Amino acid sequence: MPEPSLSLAEIDERIAAVRENLTELTEQAAAYSGAAVEELAAKRIAEQEAQLDLLTRLRDQQLQRQASVKPHMEVIGADGVHVGTVDRVESGRIKLTTADSGEGRHKGHHHFIDLGLVAGIEGQRVRLSANAAVAVSLEEERSGKPT
Repeated sequence: MPEPSLSLAEIDERIAAVRENLTELTEQAAAYSGAAVEELAAKRIAEQEAQLDLLTRLRDQQLQRQASVKPHMEVIGADGVHVGTVDRVESGRIKLTTADSGEGRHKGHHHFIDLGLVAGIEGQRVRLSANAAVAVSLEEERSGKPT
């Protein structure tokens, strides 16, 4: 089962792999006959179709979250504590303003939060599924590396 925090690119890669698996399984099923082989092929195809459905739903949820997150919205943790302010959505991640960049070596540049952490939109607030302290530890640099 895929993790809900996969990026859109990762979801799209997995969807492509599952579709390729389905094509191969269908071709194999057509090439071989026999009740046991057909039953196994049908089971494997059903598993791959279920995986494809799940990945498609995850991608749709990510796209919906992406469309809902707007610049200048406040980002809060599940505990209601301020995490940052949205600059914009970029590559499946929320780009926070530099004003919320932290201290020390983190000060003065953007940090990113994966859209998979978004639990919901409440007015002009983006609520994350993790408490603020945990969400800050999951922030990423532009490169995608943890802060």
